[in-house]
Amino acid sequence: MGLAIGVVVATVLAAATVAPPAASAAPPNGTVRVFWLKPADVAYDQRYPDGIANVMREAQRYYRQELGRTFRLNDPVVEVVTGDQLRTWYENTPACGAKYWWTVCNMQAELRRKFGLGAPDSRWINVGEISAEGEGAGGGGGNGWVILSGHDADGAAGINGNMNRWYGGMVHELGHALGLPDSTYTDGTPMSASFYNYPNTHFSQAQKDRILNGRYGSFLS
Repeated sequence: MGLAIGVVVATVLAAATVAPPAASAAPPNGTVRVFWLKPADVAYDQRYPDGIANVMREAQRYYRQELGRTFRLNDPVVEVVTGDQLRTWYENTPACGAKYWWTVCNMQAELRRKFGLGAPDSRWINVGEISAEGEGAGGGGGNGWVILSGHDADGAAGINGNMNRWYGGMVHELGHALGLPDSTYTDGTPMSASFYNYPNTHFSQAQKDRILNGRYGSFLS
């Protein structure tokens, strides 16, 4: 009986520890390319690529609602990248000045090196999320990139509060990637703190025009 139970437990554990999917060829140009970087000492967890993909699909839906057109995602939506370093390296290695940026800038530098990405990149809008945080860590968007740290990745995976917070946050940061600045006050648009009220937030006409006429306007269809 003990041997049989041991075999069953081993089988269940083997099934639960799913390896990340093999790397695929570079996706088509003109799309949003999405990465989840898991540090070398972070276990693979399917909730993260699935959750990040769902956040991206919701943002895609929202942009179509607001602009009448939207960006294209790839299949699979999320490229899983095993990092070269341990979690603490990303969190504690200085990069981009203030500690707020260390984790996400270390991630971005590794993604750029591994995949030959520019900042900005004329081929793709790039979104990177990393399962690392560090004291005071944050993230942001701009120049065709969104770079987010562990609390956003956890939120997308469904383990850090209400999903509308993470949907609104992604809409906001993609707005930066597409060329929008922060609003100067809480004005009901997702480029202000109104993104916390998602989905009850809407782009202004000026913001819509700036996106559609901007560097990445041709990516939207």
